[in-house]
Formats: sequence, C-alpha cells, structure tokens
Amino acid sequence: MDTLSTRTGEGTVRLGWVAHVRAVLVRVAVLGVAPTAYTQLVVPRMGDGGAAAIGAGLRAFAALALAALCGCLVDTVRVGAVPAVAWWAVVAAVLAVGWWVALALPRDTSMTFTDLLAADAGQLPFTFGLVAAPAVLGGVVGAAVSRRPAR
Repeated sequence: MDTLSTRTGEGTVRLGWVAHVRAVLVRVAVLGVAPTAYTQLVVPRMGDGGAAAIGAGLRAFAALALAALCGCLVDTVRVGAVPAVAWWAVVAAVLAVGWWVALALPRDTSMTFTDLLAADAGQLPFTFGLVAAPAVLGGVVGAAVSRRPAR
C-alpha cells in the first residue's frame, strides 16, 4: 500500500508516497540552501578573527536546530506526529550525509577523497542529531498542543 493515513481536523487525509517524498525534498532543499547561502553571503562579512568564525558556526547550528524544531512542530500539527517525525528523520539523515560529503570536496589534495570522508565520519552523528533531536522535540510539542485526538 502506498498511502499513509493521517488526521487533519475532522476528516482523514491520505498522503501517497509521492506526497511524502515531496515533503522531504522541500525540507532538504530549504535546509540545504539556507546554510550554503549563509556561508557564502554572511560569513565572509563577519571578520577575520577566530571568534567570528566560531560565532558564525554557532549561529548556523542554532538556526538549523530551530528550523527543525519549528518545522516538525508545524508538520506534526498539520499531518500528525508519526509522518512528521519520519520526514524530519530522513531530512536529518540526508543533510548529515550531504554535509559530510560537501565538507570533504573543497579540501587540499594531500589526502584522497576517501581518506577525507573517513576522517570526517565522526561528524555524521552530530549533524544527524543537530536536526533530528530538535525535530523529535518539535513532534512531541506539536502532538501535545494539537487539538485533535491522538491516534
């Protein structure tokens, strides 16, 4: 079966697998483009000091976590906790792998691409958790504040 039943308001809406894929792709695109734009447009204007770079990174992490929290909260209210948290778990996994690969690309040629990936593999759980943990919290809060009965 390619549909997942979720409740919205009084009726039941069936979301096909295409709707789920579209939902994940939109969230991945937004959360992938926003940090890239931030890195390209804002970070270079922040100054040359190490403190500015740390601050820029912390702001980017906080924005990513806040986007996941708010996004999953809104999605939970709209489509229910299970599909919303599932969407955001997939988004977290895609972003973690994408970030891992993207960070290995522009580096120097003293190491092979495979060696660079191996060296940075430890950041996968961090990046996944940076999106997934706030998303789960958003799902819990969204389910608690939702006016519809739990399934």
